[in-house]
Amino acid sequence: MTVSGFGWRDLSTDAVPAAERLEYWRDATNSLFPPTRLRRDGVEGFYGHVAWLGLGEVTIADIVSTSLDVFRTEREIHGGDDRWYELTIQIEGECGFSQDGRDTVIGPRAMVLYDSRRPYTMRFRGPYRQVSLKVPRRALRERVPSVDLMVAQRLLADRMPGRFIYDLAAGLCARDSDLPPDLCGRLEQHVLELTATALLGRDTGSAAGLSQLDRIKAHILANLDDADLSPRAIAEAHGISLRRLYELFEAEEQQVARFVQLQRLDRIRRELADPLMKGLPITTIALRRGFKDFSHFSRAFRRQFGVSPGAYRAGAFS
Repeated sequence: MTVSGFGWRDLSTDAVPAAERLEYWRDATNSLFPPTRLRRDGVEGFYGHVAWLGLGEVTIADIVSTSLDVFRTEREIHGGDDRWYELTIQIEGECGFSQDGRDTVIGPRAMVLYDSRRPYTMRFRGPYRQVSLKVPRRALRERVPSVDLMVAQRLLADRMPGRFIYDLAAGLCARDSDLPPDLCGRLEQHVLELTATALLGRDTGSAAGLSQLDRIKAHILANLDDADLSPRAIAEAHGISLRRLYELFEAEEQQVARFVQLQRLDRIRRELADPLMKGLPITTIALRRGFKDFSHFSRAFRRQFGVSPGAYRAGAFS
């Protein structure tokens, strides 16, 4: 493994015996992304190179390889590695992709989003280069509540708004200059926001197909900084009873009040690690993000992240 510029790391099959390259490549890629299986007719001519960079919870990987099939089956899906969506941006060559009964082919300057919780197949019939983004499910769903409607759909990256994320990812992968460490937190947010922008910009007709729960979540996220955003206010905004609101959240990981609180805490956590907000008092950040009482916020933050807000901020800049 080699290091190239701040934070970038590289792995290559160049020094690996030909007979061992495919297994080596599988282990290398499985260390970066949720596990998959590989299939290829023989090992002759196979090669692979991957360079990757961690930006907080986001991973960006620049992958160059040759023909093979990549499978993620039920056998590879485990509870600990299902927290991600992955966005593949094709730079060179073609990728045939299948998930949830949807099939698409992406060529240069096209993208596809997929869900690591469910099986999928990628087919490469020749040499290719792609940039792959691993982004946390929670963070992307916060920005795009209807994201599951866009899985396995071909997205264009040669025009707006998909070009924004293409240009950022390709620019980072150029690695022509060192990346200042204090920019990583901001770049993590840029990747998430531009990925969301690319997805929301696609004309999928998803607005009409959004479920009631997705519409409610989108409303919550749009009004998160409102200190008066309560379950009752949310229910009234959507013309439903409080009981119906609670029923809609029964199958979710959190009830509605907890969902609101966790979204606020996560936004504050990101701002505490943002160098551009280093001089802003923690109290100011908490109160403008919807908390009415600083003591209540501080206790909730410690319960969620295991440290006080001040200690978290100090650790982010140490």
